Amino acid sequence: MKILLNKQEQKIILSGNTFNLKEKIKIIGGKWDPLAKNWWLFLTNENLENLKKLGLSIEDHFDIKNLESPAIPTDSYSVTNFLLFINNIITKNLFHNYWISGEISNLKQSNEHLFFDLIDKEQASSNFNKTASIPCIIWVNVRKRLDSKLNQILFSDGTKIKILIRCEFRKEGAKIIGIIEDIDIHFTQGELALQRLAIVQSLKNKGLYHKNKNISFPSYPLKIALITAKDSRAYSDFINELSLSKIAFKITLFDCNMQGEKTAENIVSAFQIVAKNTFFYDCVVITRGGGSRLDLRWFDDFSIAEQIALCPLPVLTAIGHFDDNSIADEVANISEKTPTAAARILTDTVLHSYQFFFQKVDNITYFLLKRLAKEKNFILSLQEKCTSSALKRIQSEQKNLKNIEKMLKIIKSSIEQNLQRGFALVYDDANNLLQGKHFLSPTYSKNLKLKFAGDCENHYIFVEVLVKAVSESRESTELDF
Repeated sequence: MKILLNKQEQKIILSGNTFNLKEKIKIIGGKWDPLAKNWWLFLTNENLENLKKLGLSIEDHFDIKNLESPAIPTDSYSVTNFLLFINNIITKNLFHNYWISGEISNLKQSNEHLFFDLIDKEQASSNFNKTASIPCIIWVNVRKRLDSKLNQILFSDGTKIKILIRCEFRKEGAKIIGIIEDIDIHFTQGELALQRLAIVQSLKNKGLYHKNKNISFPSYPLKIALITAKDSRAYSDFINELSLSKIAFKITLFDCNMQGEKTAENIVSAFQIVAKNTFFYDCVVITRGGGSRLDLRWFDDFSIAEQIALCPLPVLTAIGHFDDNSIADEVANISEKTPTAAARILTDTVLHSYQFFFQKVDNITYFLLKRLAKEKNFILSLQEKCTSSALKRIQSEQKNLKNIEKMLKIIKSSIEQNLQRGFALVYDDANNLLQGKHFLSPTYSKNLKLKFAGDCENHYIFVEVLVKAVSESRESTELDF
C-alpha cells in the first residue's frame, strides 16, 4: 500500500503506508493524528518541496506555483487561525534541531515517557523570582535509544544537561514543547545538585548534619513553635489536624515567607527567637504546601540547615510533596511530607504517651491490688497462726497449772501428815520458815515460833529454844529442848 496525499483545508494529509518514512516526516515538521491514524503538515510551498524530496508525487494533487500561505483574515483572528498562523511561522523557521542547555526541574514519568522543565536559573529575572523555562519530553522510544547515556549521568531535578531538541507548537495551551532527540553526556550534574552536595558536605564537616537528629523527641510535644505562612493552606491543614485530636496544644506562629529571597532571612530570625526562649516550646515545626522543585529550592539553603542543626529543640519538617526532599528535611529530627502528616506525628506521639502513662497506672494499680490481697492473706494467715498458737499456749499453761496444783496438794497433804505426827514448822521472829541448814551456824539464838497441826490459824506458840546439837543422821533436824 503506497502513501496517499490529500488536501484538507490548509493541511496536507499523508495516509497509507507511512511507517518507513515516519522519522523523515517528523523531521520536516509532520504531526501524527492518533484519531485519524495519519500524518499531516501545513500546506506550504516548503512542505510540498520537502515531500517531493522524499520521493512523493505531489503534482497530481497540488499546484505549487499558485500555492499561497494559509489565508488569514486581516481584520481579526479566530483563536484557531491565529494559533495556526503562529504554528506555521514556527514550523517554517524552527524546523532544525537545536542544542540547548539548562537545569532539569519538575521531572516526572508517565507510561515510561519523561516530562520535565528545562530552566535557566542563571538568567532568572529579578521580577517575582521567575526563571526562563521550556517544557521538554523524552518519548519512550527515544528514551530506550538514549538509555545508555541516561545511565551515565544524574538525570534528576537540579541536573544541568545539554540536549538536542526539535520544537513543536501545541495549540492546546499555546506553548512550545521541546522534543528531545539526543543528550550530551559531558554535562553531568547541574549547578543545583552541585550546590546541594557542597552544602551537605559542609554540614557534615562541621558536625551539624546529624546534630538535631540526636535530640530526643519529647513524649508530650504540646508547646509548638510553628514556622509557616499564616494564610497558607499548609497552616490551615496543620491546625485543623491538631484540632481534631482534642488535645490542648499551644501553638506559637512565626509568620514567614516560605518562597522567595526572604525565605532564609525570615526562618533564621524565627529560629533565633526560639533559641532564646526554649522554655516556652517543646519542638519546632516547619511546614509549607507543595510546589515545583524550583519553588522548594529555597530550603536547600545552608543558613536554614545550620539553624535547624543548632536548634536546642527537635525540629519537625513537612515541606513539599511526597517526592520532594530538601536539605532542611535531611538535617531535621523528623521529616514528614505533608502538614497533615506532621500534625498527625505530634498527636500520635502525645496519645501514645498518654496511653503508655495510663497503662503504667493500670499496671501499678494491678500490682498494688495484688500486693494488697497478698498482704491481707498473709495477715489473715498470721492471725490464724497467732490465735492457734495462743490457744495452744493457754491450754499448755492451764495443764501446767493443774499439774502444779496437784503437786501443791501433794506437798500440802505431806506437810499436814507430818504435822499430825507431832512435827512442827519453825519460824523466826521475821516470820521466815527455817530449815535445818539454818541451825548449822555455831551459835544460833533467835526467837522462834512453832506451828503445830493442832494450832488454830494465826495462833502460834512462842517458846525459847536452845539448840544444843544437830544430828544429820535423820532427814529432819531434831532439836533438844
